[in-house]
Amino acid sequence: MIQRIQSLWLLLTAVCASITYIVPTFAGTGADGVVKIFSVRESIILMFLISFVAASSFVNIFFFQNRKRQKGIILTTSLATIVFILAQYLIVEQFKKDFLIPQGNWEISAILPIFILLFQVFAFLGIRKDEKLLNSADRLR
Repeated sequence: MIQRIQSLWLLLTAVCASITYIVPTFAGTGADGVVKIFSVRESIILMFLISFVAASSFVNIFFFQNRKRQKGIILTTSLATIVFILAQYLIVEQFKKDFLIPQGNWEISAILPIFILLFQVFAFLGIRKDEKLLNSADRLR
């Protein structure tokens, strides 16, 4: 299972998605002077998307014998990650408007989805590399 590098990339994807779920995304001081913190858990859409990314990435590790299915799941998960990044930005902007937060700090979980997407690309490339290796081995037989 872990002897293939794409399994490590998929595991890192699942871990980063889990951290994104736990750690706050944005913190800022509202007009009333109270610090407001936004987390993925405050939005059902974001919770669903990041949970889907984490679960599908983890489950995808065990489909190592079916590379075509793995690639399909990675493409679907990558699309969900892109939707998550866009939705996260829009929802945080609305959060800032709702609580009159002129400026604040994006936390680490705002950056992790970019790493998630990068890890998914690496896993996809690893699967393609395996396919090419197997095809070349088949030609030699």
